[in-house]
Amino acid sequence: MGTCSHSSLPFGRQSGVIAEDLAGKRIAITGSTGFLGTALVERLLRSVPDCELVLLIRAGRMRNVDQRAAREIFKNNCFDRLRDELGGKAAFDQAVARRVQVIEGDVGTDGLGLTDEGRATLASCDIVVHSAATVSFDSPLDLAVEVNLMGPTRIARTLQDLEVAPHLVAVSTCYVAGNRRG
Repeated sequence: MGTCSHSSLPFGRQSGVIAEDLAGKRIAITGSTGFLGTALVERLLRSVPDCELVLLIRAGRMRNVDQRAAREIFKNNCFDRLRDELGGKAAFDQAVARRVQVIEGDVGTDGLGLTDEGRATLASCDIVVHSAATVSFDSPLDLAVEVNLMGPTRIARTLQDLEVAPHLVAVSTCYVAGNRRG
């Protein structure tokens, strides 16, 4: 397997090379309803036109995962540029329907709470970006441990149980080092 080094490329060319590397890939994303996850979904849809996205979303108390995706991700104004580039809301909705699959799951649950269909969908991904986290400073400790500490472990275990080895990208929170410097 070759190595990939984009650091010597001019800044504008780096994003082009990254888009080329991701072309045709199926990318699973946890945490897509959050700030960073939504920005990642937008950037991938806009900059990598032939990738497919699988969004693992936890069902809400009042909304199922499709409703959460529609409301918390795709209605976000960060997609305005892409909507305009595609020619409006109808074309945007068609692109999302064609390129995005939403599956129900929960990184706070062993096996991610996936159905058999969800497991098969996750197993089909080339890349998994784990960005789900609780970012509130006053979250109960047990919730923070379940999501922020055990979540990445559950992702890795589930992928291992599925006997697949996609590229796994784990996004961490800003304050994991506590009060230490450096």
